[in-house]
Amino acid sequence: MKLGNTIVSVDVPRFPLVRLTYADGYSATLDFSEKFAWGEATRPLSDPAFFATAHVGSGGSSLEWICPDGEEIDFCADALRFEAEALADRPAAE
Repeated sequence: MKLGNTIVSVDVPRFPLVRLTYADGYSATLDFSEKFAWGEATRPLSDPAFFATAHVGSGGSSLEWICPDGEEIDFCADALRFEAEALADRPAAE
């Protein structure tokens, strides 16, 4: 995987899924449910209404949410791409 991936669009088809589309046309849907338990920093994502506010951040270099207090929750575009490609490469369950 190359670095410097740019997210061009974000869609939340349903809670807790996020569909990302990258500048090179690659698209993937990621399930964020496991990330809710990472601790205080990601806890707000467990609110479906807040989760639905996901958007492209910082010139496409991240996926982000802005909390009511102004704090950001963000995930690196490269890290999310790596996760998506790793999931896609897994063999199908038998």
